[in-house]
Amino acid sequence: MPRLTPAVLLLTGLSACATAPVDPAGSAKDACPTAKLAFTREAGCRNDGAVELCLPAGDAELLARVQALAPGARALSSRGRAACDLASEVLVLLPLEEQDCEARHGALTPAAWERLCRVAALPQVRALVPTWYE
Repeated sequence: MPRLTPAVLLLTGLSACATAPVDPAGSAKDACPTAKLAFTREAGCRNDGAVELCLPAGDAELLARVQALAPGARALSSRGRAACDLASEVLVLLPLEEQDCEARHGALTPAAWERLCRVAALPQVRALVPTWYE
C-alpha cells in the first residue's frame, strides 16, 4: 500500500478547497444591479434610443471605462433625465441600436442587457434611466 506523505496530503486538501477565479464580466451578468436600473430587461427599449447616467465630472479614466463597456457612450453637459448635478457631474448617454432590441420599444437583447448591467455595476454609477427627448 502506498504511503501518503504530508506534502501529498496538503496538496490534496488545498486543491479540494480551491475556488475558481472570479470573472468580472460573468459577475455582472450573473448579478445585475437591477436596483440601479429604472427599467427591466423586458422594457429596456422603451426610450428614445438611449439610456443615460451621471458620472463624476473630470474623471476621464472612468468615462473611458464606460465607453469600453458601452461603445458609443458620450458625455454631455446637461442634467438629462438622470438629473445630474451640473456642478460635479456629467451626463453620459448610452445609445441603443436597433439590434440591441428584440422589438421596437420592447425587450433588450441578452447582450445589450448584459452591457448595461456591466455599466451599472460600476460603483460610481448610481442609476441608469431611459432617455426621452421632448
